[in-house]
Amino acid sequence: MGARSIILAALSLAAARGFQAPRGASTRTLLRAATVEAAPAATGAERLAAERYVVQNRFKVKKGREAAFEKRWADRESRLGNLDGFRFFCMLRRVDDADAADDVNYVSATVWETKANFDAWKKGDAFKEAHGGGTVAGVAGMLVATLQNTKGKPKVAAWEGLLPLGLPGAPPADGEGWRRVAADGEATLPSDVFVAMNRFPVAEGSEDEFERRFADRSSTLADFAGFKGFLLLRRDDKVDDGATHSTFSVWDSRASFQAWLDSEKKPDEQPRKNLLAGRPTPSYYEGILALESAQGV
Repeated sequence: MGARSIILAALSLAAARGFQAPRGASTRTLLRAATVEAAPAATGAERLAAERYVVQNRFKVKKGREAAFEKRWADRESRLGNLDGFRFFCMLRRVDDADAADDVNYVSATVWETKANFDAWKKGDAFKEAHGGGTVAGVAGMLVATLQNTKGKPKVAAWEGLLPLGLPGAPPADGEGWRRVAADGEATLPSDVFVAMNRFPVAEGSEDEFERRFADRSSTLADFAGFKGFLLLRRDDKVDDGATHSTFSVWDSRASFQAWLDSEKKPDEQPRKNLLAGRPTPSYYEGILALESAQGV
């Protein structure tokens, strides 16, 4: 679906809810405004509806094995981008290790429209192809590489994606479901995108209020050059790292993210802290092997 079609669809849905487009508004402003207006409002104690499903695998890659780890991912066969409900993928390479409270330095992140889409992929042939091809030799090779490159097995974190905001993506022009990226195993791959996450330990019983305050905020994200997509994430499995919620914003570069961050005023930061059981933890990543759907994040 093209950008014009997406805007018209969003405006139609928003119009049904009373939204009036301002005269002379830019395409970017119309898309942001229509998306926000079309999103379900959080009222009272209502829980925000999940509009995406996000699965992350957290890796502890051994020092000196980063390039080899990335090559394993670059060389894999995958039809991910051609599957129903796929929205976005990238391998996140952490860039703030000096301040990190853990040694998780790589995170694979896949955004789906629904949990059912993710479950269908996990049970299908595409999952086997991406994990050793389903053969004994392929699986054995994957396990050996895991032992060589990482400290233990990856840990999964599943999230419901709330309040999506984004622009259309650019899938591979050749129709491939996976990007072909040359990797020699000696040098790490160049960055495709920049991803910022801010992980929140929301106090028990305060989850709905925390989400409502996010839904009520006015956002300037889509007005900034380089913005690609945003989700508020709500944990959908066991919380093993204290983070019940997290922001997930995608940019074309760190400079674009920093330009927005430097301009942002946060008058509601203090009230939101009253809902937390601890301090929020920001983490920043270079995204490699990024794969987009036509709809974007």
